Amino acid sequence: MENMARCVTSYMGLQDINVIDLGAMNVNGSYRTLMPDHANYVGVDLEAGPGVDIVLQDVYRLPFEDSSIDIVMSGQMLEHCAHFWKVFTEISRVLKPGGKAFIIAPSSGPVHRYPVDCYRFYPDSYQALAEWSGLRMVQSWTDERGPWCDLVGIFQKGGDCQPQTQAAPIEVVQNYQQAPYGDPAAEQTRGVRPYLEVLRDLHALKQPQSYLEIGVRKGASLALAKCKAIAIDPDPHPSFRVDEGHVDFHRCTSDDFFFFHRNLVEPRSVDFAFIDGMHLAEYVLRDFMNVERLMSPNGIIVIDDVLPNHPVQARRERQSQVWSGDVWRFVELLKKERQDLNLHLLDTQPTGLLVVTKPAANNRILWNKYNKISQVLANGASAQVPRKIIDRKEALVPTMEMLAKVLGK
Repeated sequence: MENMARCVTSYMGLQDINVIDLGAMNVNGSYRTLMPDHANYVGVDLEAGPGVDIVLQDVYRLPFEDSSIDIVMSGQMLEHCAHFWKVFTEISRVLKPGGKAFIIAPSSGPVHRYPVDCYRFYPDSYQALAEWSGLRMVQSWTDERGPWCDLVGIFQKGGDCQPQTQAAPIEVVQNYQQAPYGDPAAEQTRGVRPYLEVLRDLHALKQPQSYLEIGVRKGASLALAKCKAIAIDPDPHPSFRVDEGHVDFHRCTSDDFFFFHRNLVEPRSVDFAFIDGMHLAEYVLRDFMNVERLMSPNGIIVIDDVLPNHPVQARRERQSQVWSGDVWRFVELLKKERQDLNLHLLDTQPTGLLVVTKPAANNRILWNKYNKISQVLANGASAQVPRKIIDRKEALVPTMEMLAKVLGK
C-alpha cells in the first residue's frame, strides 16, 4: 500500500481518469482507497469477491478497448500469473498514448500459492518486459523490507514522464490546538528532569560531529546541535526558523527523505539522532530502521515519547494536549527483536526518552521481518499501555553521571 501510494502521488495526474486494477480482490487491503475523487476505478480479477467489479472470462484478454485506459495498476499479482508477459502485452494495448502502469511484484519471499506462485522479479525483468510490450520504463525501485522485497515499476506508453527525484507536495496539519482532556489526570506529566536539559547533556557528553533530527516542532531540540545537522519535518511549528548555516532542513516526511535524499548522508556518519516524529509505533519503526543504517558504530539514537503518563496519552488518536501515542509499543518490540542493542529508558519530563546505543548499520533483523512485525503492530493497535510503563518502573534517573554511564564514558 505504501509503495502504490507513492506511485499514485508521484505519477497520477488530474487527467488520469480511467483506472483499472489487475488482481483487485480485497484480500488484505484495496488500492481503491488510494484513488483521488476524479478517478474512475475498476477492479479486475479472476473471481468475484470484495473489490472486484469485472471478472475476467479470458485470463489473458482484458475487456477494454484499445487505447482506452489512463492508468493500469497491479500489485502482488504477477507472481501468480503463469504467462505474465501476455498480461504486459494487454496492458500496453489498453493504455492510452502517454498512459501509465504501476506494477508491484515480489523479488523475494516464501511460496504463497493463490492458486499458484510461479515467479520472483528483479529490476532487469521490468526493463525486459517494457521492451517486450512496447512500454517505456520510467522508474523502478526495490523495497528492501522483507520478506517480499517488492519490486516497484512505473511504465509509460510513449510520453515524456521522467523519474521523480523529490517528494510530491503534501498537505499536513499537525500544529493544531488540542483542547484539554475532560479528566485533568490525563494531562499530567512527570519526570525528574526536562527532556531538553537531558538532550543538552547528551550533546555535551557525546560531542557529535554529525546530527540528524526527525520532527523539529519549534526547533528547541535542534538548537542544541552545534555540528553539521540534518533536520526533517513536513509541518514544523509556524515559529520554526532555520538561521544556522550548519543545519540542512528538509520540509518533507521522513519516509520521503529516506526515499529521495538518503544519499545526502554518508553511511555510518551520524553520531547522534533524535526521533520525535509521528507518535505512532509503525512510523517510529520505519524511522528507526532508516536512521540506524546511517549511524556510526558508536552513535546514539534517542527516541521521544516512550513513557506516557496516562492511558489517554497513549492512544493512537490524539485526545489530550499531552500526547505520546503508542510509541511505547515500539520500545517493547525493540526489546524483543533487537537484543543486541543497549536500551536505556530515561525518566524525563514530559513523556520520557529512550537512548539506544550500539547501533548496527548492517543489521537486517527488522528489515527482513518487516512484514511480520508490521502485522504484529497492526494487530496490537488497541493494546492498553501496561501499568509498569506508566509508573516508569524501568526508567533511569538521568543525572549527568548516569548519562555518562549510559554512553560508556
